[in-house]
Amino acid sequence: APERSARHQRIMAAPIQVSAGMKRSIEMVGDDPESDDMLRITPLGAGSEVGRSCVMATYKGKSVMFDCGVHPGYAGIASLPYFDEVDLSTVDALLVTHFHLDHCAAVPFLVGHTNFKGRILMTHPTKAIFNMLMTDFVKLQKNNDSEALFTEQDLKAAIAMIEVVDFHQEIVIDGMKVTPYRAGHVLGACMFFVDIDGLRVLYTGDYSRTPDRHLPGADLPSVPPHVVISESTYGVSPHTPREEREKRFTDRVYQILNRGGKVLLPVVALGRAQELLLILEDHWKKHPELANVPIYQASALARRAMTVYQTYINVLNSDMKAAFEEANPFVFNHVQHLSHAGGLDDVGPCVVLATPSMLQSGLSRELFEMWCGDANNGVIIADFAVQGTLAREILSDCKSITSRNGGEIPLKMSVDAISFSAHADYPQTQQFLDALAPPHVVLVHGETGEMGKLKRALEGKAAADGKTMSVYSPKNCQSVEIKYSGSKIVKVMGKLAENPPKMGDRVRGLLVKKDFGLMLLAPEDLPNYTKLRTAALKQRQMVPTTVPLTNIRFALEALFEGIHTVTTLTAAEIKQRRKDEGEESSDGEDEAKEEVKEEAEGETGEEEEETTKGKKKAPAKKKAAPKKKAVAKKEEPAEEEIVKQEMGEESTAPVDAEPEGLSVNGGALTIMKRPEGDRGVEHALIEWYCEPLTDMIADAVLSVILQLEDEPKGLVEAEEMHKAAIAARDKTGAAAARLRIVAAMMGVQFGEPDVNEETQTLKMRIDNVNAEVKYATRDVECDDPGVKARVEVALERIDVAIADASFSRTLPSVSGLSGSRGAV
Repeated sequence: APERSARHQRIMAAPIQVSAGMKRSIEMVGDDPESDDMLRITPLGAGSEVGRSCVMATYKGKSVMFDCGVHPGYAGIASLPYFDEVDLSTVDALLVTHFHLDHCAAVPFLVGHTNFKGRILMTHPTKAIFNMLMTDFVKLQKNNDSEALFTEQDLKAAIAMIEVVDFHQEIVIDGMKVTPYRAGHVLGACMFFVDIDGLRVLYTGDYSRTPDRHLPGADLPSVPPHVVISESTYGVSPHTPREEREKRFTDRVYQILNRGGKVLLPVVALGRAQELLLILEDHWKKHPELANVPIYQASALARRAMTVYQTYINVLNSDMKAAFEEANPFVFNHVQHLSHAGGLDDVGPCVVLATPSMLQSGLSRELFEMWCGDANNGVIIADFAVQGTLAREILSDCKSITSRNGGEIPLKMSVDAISFSAHADYPQTQQFLDALAPPHVVLVHGETGEMGKLKRALEGKAAADGKTMSVYSPKNCQSVEIKYSGSKIVKVMGKLAENPPKMGDRVRGLLVKKDFGLMLLAPEDLPNYTKLRTAALKQRQMVPTTVPLTNIRFALEALFEGIHTVTTLTAAEIKQRRKDEGEESSDGEDEAKEEVKEEAEGETGEEEEETTKGKKKAPAKKKAAPKKKAVAKKEEPAEEEIVKQEMGEESTAPVDAEPEGLSVNGGALTIMKRPEGDRGVEHALIEWYCEPLTDMIADAVLSVILQLEDEPKGLVEAEEMHKAAIAARDKTGAAAARLRIVAAMMGVQFGEPDVNEETQTLKMRIDNVNAEVKYATRDVECDDPGVKARVEVALERIDVAIADASFSRTLPSVSGLSGSRGAV
């Protein structure tokens, strides 16, 4: 852990910032200033190194982790990615490209020992082999002295979380669109194409565009990405053609065998091992003289995993699919299984494929130490040799090596590097990026020197072609920050889309955002396109008041004249509104009273019929309908009176008839009076459904009702005196009147004061404390600082309020009633 911490301190660096927005192939229709439009790419591993691939990409609150492997050159915790640099609980998804340890071996640790809660995606073959590979990894940890990273329980938990995905299948994760493409490299390997709110990122993982004996080359995504995170394993180095490599390989094997030596092929159990076995099997068939030379596969895991290769024929190349129609090409006639090194004691020339590929431990290390002192033997490194491993060391022309027990062993066997590593070389990388033409390329999975060469080569090639391409080569924990502001596209759906708007038209509806998608809908379409439902919020406000509704109506008509309509509501209309809204009557006896009222009216009608037509009771009983008609008319007196007035008839309604309620704008807002009862005081009940315009009307109604209430005692008279004194230029009278106004207002807040007009003072008793206001100087004397402060603030506000009181009173009141209650 201390070693890891120290190494961490050395690699920390400032983030690389790119301010230019990426606008290729998109139309800018608007920016969202509140959104996080900075793409942040941070290698937690594989930054200027090969091993422990783990790259974080964060954009608009979404976080994706690409791969999660260990470093083959380190052991225990030191081999893990730098998980402590990020909050793993915020990671939405882990996308694993393939089953190699440097890309997937840290997944069980991530699941079992961190707060990671996201989803994990792999292809079907990758998950199948991952399970086998990690099971062996757990057993290997038990046999080693190094610190165990995870347990069998951690592995089981990880397996349970893994979701499988097919090539070209789009998966949506919290609004992010994830699509895997073929990557070549090994069985099931994929590249991940991620779309986050229009920002397209392609993570290649390990890929190869060149087909080999059993796998097709990597796909080219049909949609160009804005950012490509690419491996740079081989930098600017080119691969020799496959046929040349295969011939060189078989020739070298033949030379070692011909001199009586043994051939050691350190390989990864799955991937390149199968490719080499296919090459050797084909070569042995073509050369009968080699029939007696055994080929050993020293990996039980590789033997078990052959069933996976036979199961997923559909992901192999066309040649292998054709071969399977005749026979299983992975059933080798010249290959034998080897369980331990002791099985080779009495064996002469042979070929052995043993794991691991970097010679760090295991059977390959054991055989290497046994054979390296014999010049007849030979080792062929067929994979990329990672810095810090024994495989890399012996390629540097060393004369001896340090054995596992610490002793020196001379290195006499021949050492060759013939790469069958299915990683993209420079020509593949250049052609791949030329075809995609991304504005930004982030290089990972490469050594510092090779990455630097590749960066310069790609930038030079883009400049020569007249293209703009920014290339970055961050170190571990160094972030690349790229500003991206994409288009905001809103889909008009439902009824709003029936008549497509023309350019310049305004479209009004509900803007619904789901993940990163935007829809504009009519409110009634909301349930059809979303899981949302519309609702109306009804506001009720009770205002204590004794002002009659007639006065309130006249005041509102004066205020709203020509803008909003004010009408009366009858008891029947109020009852119907409650019934339509599914509400019960506020008065529990309303319904009973209505029935009594109708019964009384019916009896009156019968008596009138008897008086008019004598004792003919039978006809009177038949006139039930006219009785109901009469009642119906009596339910709408206001409308009846209006008709009579228009016809020139004399109104029969009482002059002082009080309406049951008021309605503004056809019921958008209603006002009903409630008598003194359970609520304690007589009050007005204002009801309306929340909506900006109606909310403003409600504020105006509330203001009118409060204005119509009684003003403080003596305030109106004092204001009249003040106005008269000002008109007569009577300064003494004006001062006395102003003092009375202040006294009336102070009385509302603190209780009626004692007024001395000669000394211009007010004396009050507030909270059992005496206070005196010297109004001429605005001084307040009080022993309690808190009370004194309250009085001073009140005095200041009263001065501001009455500064133009004399002028305001010369104008018509909003109600036209000058504050008097009950007058019409």
